[in-house]
Amino acid sequence: MLRGLYSAASGMFSLERRQEALTNNLANAQTPGFKKDDTVLRAFPELLIKRIQDFNGNGKVPVAGEIQIPGQSVPIGELYNGVYLQERIPSFNQGPLVETGSPLDIAIEDQGIPTQEINGQQVKPSAFFAVQLPDGTVGYTRNGKFDVDDAGQLVTSEGYRVLGANRQPIQFPAGVQKEDLSINAEGQLVAYANDPARMANAGQIGVALVGNPNELHRIGGNVYESTEPVPFIQDDGINPGVALHQGFIEQSNVDAGQTMTDMMITVRGYEANQKVIGTYDNSLQQLYSVGKING
Repeated sequence: MLRGLYSAASGMFSLERRQEALTNNLANAQTPGFKKDDTVLRAFPELLIKRIQDFNGNGKVPVAGEIQIPGQSVPIGELYNGVYLQERIPSFNQGPLVETGSPLDIAIEDQGIPTQEINGQQVKPSAFFAVQLPDGTVGYTRNGKFDVDDAGQLVTSEGYRVLGANRQPIQFPAGVQKEDLSINAEGQLVAYANDPARMANAGQIGVALVGNPNELHRIGGNVYESTEPVPFIQDDGINPGVALHQGFIEQSNVDAGQTMTDMMITVRGYEANQKVIGTYDNSLQQLYSVGKING
């Protein structure tokens, strides 16, 4: 009976964590470049139940004087002790691109990148903007809502410096305003593109290509980190199918309607486990009442 309590309780804990992930997804449904987290529920390792035979090989109960055959195990079945939420897996599917008209809003389109086989599975690589984190390490984000700081450097909305193809922060020429910049599909930044007399190269936005994005770790602020160095598509000069779009923002890939539906299903599952625990609790109370010795 107590095993049923443990199973129902593990279900409640797992569904609570799943609800937290869904809530975070819904809260970031309007965050540019946000990638939703999918949750994976797994059963605890199953226990294989067996019975040891208490009779000999011919199926008869042994009698005195007969040779005894060592007992052999007979499979009965499998036993599961509940579920747990193993991990959150970000979904790096392309979000819809929305035109904003802002010159420093840049969206990545990477649907043209072909899949590759990793450990026997087809995995689609993903492209990211590379940013310099406060500790000097490199982070990766899909949020292309950029601006220019007081030092004339290209920064994200969180204040991280955007890295160029040379892996250094992008520094604009003095006096250049964001309205003076043009950005092509390769990430080349050109100042005063319509004025040949003042036209100047302002750098190139670095685009990192992560072969297996499932290995990235979310560190907050819509930024990920990698334990391994990530190459840029500009390193070998071969574009695998990535294009940048100036004046566009990639929206979150969260489906608000589906997420709300999943949240309601999760709540119903949580309530069902509550009822199971309530039923077991009533049974234990009755068992206690029957077995209680009245003074």
